[in-house]
Amino acid sequence: MTRHRFGKFSLFALAMLAFSGHADAQEAIPVRIGVITSGGQSEVPYAIKEFGLDKKYGFAMEQVDLSAPGQQWIMFRSDSIDVAPGSFVDLMRQRKAGVKIKAFHGFQTYSNRIVAKPDSPIKSFTDLKGRNFGQFGTTVLDWLIVRAAGLKAYNIDLEKDTTLVNGAPPLLNQLLNQGQADAILQFSSLTMGPVKKGDQRIVTDVPTLMKEAGFGPGVLYTQWNVGEKWTEAHPGAIDKLDQMIEEAYAKLKSEEKVWAPLAARVGTKDEGGIKDYRDTALQVDDPPYTQDMIAKTQTMVDAIVAIAGEQPLGFSKIDPDAFIFPAKP
Repeated sequence: MTRHRFGKFSLFALAMLAFSGHADAQEAIPVRIGVITSGGQSEVPYAIKEFGLDKKYGFAMEQVDLSAPGQQWIMFRSDSIDVAPGSFVDLMRQRKAGVKIKAFHGFQTYSNRIVAKPDSPIKSFTDLKGRNFGQFGTTVLDWLIVRAAGLKAYNIDLEKDTTLVNGAPPLLNQLLNQGQADAILQFSSLTMGPVKKGDQRIVTDVPTLMKEAGFGPGVLYTQWNVGEKWTEAHPGAIDKLDQMIEEAYAKLKSEEKVWAPLAARVGTKDEGGIKDYRDTALQVDDPPYTQDMIAKTQTMVDAIVAIAGEQPLGFSKIDPDAFIFPAKP
């Protein structure tokens, strides 16, 4: 009799545990993260999956591969993604256009480069005048800064003083190699391999131009953005999402094994190139993201507007309501 009761109880307990496990799985919050894998943006989603961080924090993460800068805003509009990186400039523009998104965590600080072929006569920023110049968008923040900083520091406006060649980031390297562009503005992650191989040479970079133009440090650049539809559907989940991303960055800093497959995604496979990719990423990823940076960034926006006008930016004042500062554990 006792055995019979114990057996029935055991079966009941096992059934309840199975049901509980099923319920927990059902309760995982879906989150779709859009990134440009070929542009070196997939480090955080990779770390999340590699170390099971989405399960740890109660999420079911899906990575959505994007092909070019700007695509994430189309995806936000169509409710095809929940989270994606983007600049504070695009954040202001999209909100002004009615897209309900907010920033909530730092993504990267400034690092993109202007590169030319190693035997090119282009040695400095001044040598770009009159050349064919490749870029991935004339409304992208890096371009606006390069344009304004170049005008302020060198009296050269690349939008007016060069012949522009448009292309997605992976294509720009090909255009440079084929001679269709004399120099290009490129993601730093996509220049590391070619520079290491001797196929490209760094002319200057965006942080250097900012310094030469007197644009102050400690300003916002790109952040992780989240759709308000997602935050409204999952009250309080933004704090956990922020913590998951923060732990992903911690894993990237401490786990050497993740970098070979990540570097391979941008065409870097040799040991030295992998190390360069890792070192550069750790310098620019997960920058400070604090409330006081909004005022500092407004100062830079004022400088850009004074030089290039408001039209290229699409706004003149930063909206503080566009930024969430999640609670820290």
